[in-house]
Amino acid sequence: MRPTLGDLLLEERLLDEQTLRIARRNARRAGVGLCRVLVEERHLTDGALAELVARRLKLPRVDLEREPIDEDAVREVAMELAEARRLLPLSVDRTSQPRTLRVAMADPLDSDALDEIELSTGCDVVPVVAPVGALADAITRAYRGVITKMIPRRAASAYDTGEHRTQPMARVEPRTQPTHQIADEADLDARVEALLELLLERGVVEREALDAAIRRVLRRRAGE
Repeated sequence: MRPTLGDLLLEERLLDEQTLRIARRNARRAGVGLCRVLVEERHLTDGALAELVARRLKLPRVDLEREPIDEDAVREVAMELAEARRLLPLSVDRTSQPRTLRVAMADPLDSDALDEIELSTGCDVVPVVAPVGALADAITRAYRGVITKMIPRRAASAYDTGEHRTQPMARVEPRTQPTHQIADEADLDARVEALLELLLERGVVEREALDAAIRRVLRRRAGE
């Protein structure tokens, strides 16, 4: 099983197990990344977390104030995911097969975020490290630039313009959506396997309990 950010923090003795357990629970409840909770609840500073991740994973750290950001890359990932998990697509390489998406992340070990990006875009993710706070500001700037160039789709009417308009038009809020949805093509077996992996990774289900349940199902099918 892949290591997690929590594993690194425990190894470095920057958090104790109880504090980490509470932070993980708060992150799950809020639907956000652990890195965001750790910084916002002041368990760690932005700089300490970014330094730890870059050092232990041997990944480059980027300055988002100076880093060029490709709008085509930004469009690959929904803003909702970027904000929740504190990540920002920087560039996309279409010359490789599969395509590679370079992504600034506060937590490059966030397997949920990585899997979602890879499934929805069909790209291999190449992570680099950026602090939580810097990512929050950069996400706002980058997605604002993309959204202002998007044209909301709505039904046209003869009463949309001119003196015949009798009611104000409802405002349509544009939202970024991933360009690809490979997960929609997955068969039932793949979806079940992905669900089991996710439950195990999040600690919702224990491996021993799952194995026992599988044995019970097999015995029932065999008529025992």
